[in-house]
Amino acid sequence: MKTNVARRAATWWLAAAASLLLAAACSGVATTGSTSSPTGAPSPTTGVTTIQATFNGAGTHPTVTLEASPPWTLYRDDTGRGFAVTNDAGGALRSISFWDVGEVPRNPCHSIGHLYEPGPTVDDLVAALEAQSMRHATTPTDVTLAGYHGKYLEWSVPADMKVTGDSNFSGCDVQPDGYRNFVSWEGAGGVGERWQQIAGQVDRLWILDVDGQRLVVDASYSPDTTQAQRDEEDLVVRSLRFSAS
Repeated sequence: MKTNVARRAATWWLAAAASLLLAAACSGVATTGSTSSPTGAPSPTTGVTTIQATFNGAGTHPTVTLEASPPWTLYRDDTGRGFAVTNDAGGALRSISFWDVGEVPRNPCHSIGHLYEPGPTVDDLVAALEAQSMRHATTPTDVTLAGYHGKYLEWSVPADMKVTGDSNFSGCDVQPDGYRNFVSWEGAGGVGERWQQIAGQVDRLWILDVDGQRLVVDASYSPDTTQAQRDEEDLVVRSLRFSAS
């Protein structure tokens, strides 16, 4: 049975639900395009701490370390897996999560019965993400992050989608847990599911080859974030380092 990652415990996305839904209804998608190597990257702010996280998905993975200041915190799912860092300061919601991606749906709103394995390589997964309907993925570009090479792209959730209650997307499939999820992918081995939270949400994706293992860094933000807040999130991403598990 798969672990439905962060389901309904994701208070970091829900604290400002009312204002976010209002913002999503009237916001277009804003994107950024920083793809630089993090070598020698500055710390995000003063008072930084080192946070360790892991990748979501079955199997063995390297540990991730990042530098960030409060209110950036490690998020753990109900299994205790710390696979993301989050920040909801001022109601503008940001997260950086780490994934070993398994199956991908062709349509994020109708994933039941339509998940498939895209293949093992970076390019295989990039092609699957580009092809996923409703996401308007940007053209992938070459990137280096934490010394590892891969591809970078951005995609979004349509800003006009109706989202009610706890991340229920109107018209999407009802999942086994009773919620209408907008699904980006499942973790390897069915461990974890990347479901989106709000209309207009943007995800910046680094798909990397880490010593022969394909891993994904997903930096997400709500449509009401400022450029300064997105720049801060970028600094946290650029501080990322991998170490052996």
